[in-house]
Amino acid sequence: MTKGVLGDDPASGRAPSACQPSAVDAETEAHASALRIVYCGGCNPHIDRGAVASELAAAPSFARRGATVYLSGCQRACASDHQLSNDDQAAAVVAGTHVDGAPTPAEDIAASVRRKLKE
Repeated sequence: MTKGVLGDDPASGRAPSACQPSAVDAETEAHASALRIVYCGGCNPHIDRGAVASELAAAPSFARRGATVYLSGCQRACASDHQLSNDDQAAAVVAGTHVDGAPTPAEDIAASVRRKLKE
């Protein structure tokens, strides 16, 4: 499975297949040095991945340089190769309504990610 990352060319016309990570749009690339977001394919979303990513990208300075958020819409956690948590302090796994394996209300996901990546 190929991971999509910031900076991929969304104009290529390739649509991601279900359960395959894809990139955020090129507009967010300006924040790539501070925050990298890896999406799943979006086949079974239990959360609004776009809203979470937008909230995180709006103020990427909270994250240490090179931080990564694996953003999956459900607990299958496709963006992180099916890992529900990550011990890396520079990475956070969002799998549906869970952040690094801990149940998290949808409205608190971005705040929880910010807390982890700020530590």
